[in-house]
Amino acid sequence: MISNWTIQDSLEHYLISRWGNPYFSINNQGHLECNPKKNSPGAIDLKELIDDLKRRGIKPPVLIRFNDILAAQVESLATCFKRSIDEYHYTSSYQTVMPIKVNQQRHVVEKLVDTGAPYNLGLEAGSKPELLVAMALLKKDCGLLVCNGYKDEDYIETALHAERLGIKTILVLDRFAELEKVLCRWLSPIYRCVSRRARLHAPI
Repeated sequence: MISNWTIQDSLEHYLISRWGNPYFSINNQGHLECNPKKNSPGAIDLKELIDDLKRRGIKPPVLIRFNDILAAQVESLATCFKRSIDEYHYTSSYQTVMPIKVNQQRHVVEKLVDTGAPYNLGLEAGSKPELLVAMALLKKDCGLLVCNGYKDEDYIETALHAERLGIKTILVLDRFAELEKVLCRWLSPIYRCVSRRARLHAPI
């Protein structure tokens, strides 16, 4: 260990300002600390927390979740878009959609849906298992359900069941071959929305 190593050296070496600001920092003891509610009092010394867990017989590695960070990030994202919409007089709306594949842990997805409800946070499903998860968590007329990924007949039928349950469902077509499968069920007397994915430089 370098004897003249400083707290500022640690901040710069681990680039904490890039990935941790404003929730993570290094305290006067040189320990990593977390303030889940940003600048409010009550920061958690993570080294002391781990030491306490070890004294209680809980051996690392451990997974520590901060629900307040999830809630704050959802709120921050929605607030930034709301501010820009007002500033530029945008006449439409914005809705956040969280891809389940980003973090499939049940606790995380449930917490995001719960804290994101005031902002109509929705979910993106790229497989049938993810689609079933989204259907179980999203409530009627609250947040979008965006259906991506490979779509066989079962997937499409399940997505239409989500629409029947009152969940705002959007089927994103990755290839034109999927269009015929959707059209076969188009006569069903329920509303649905279909979109086409395309690269910006691709001819339509």
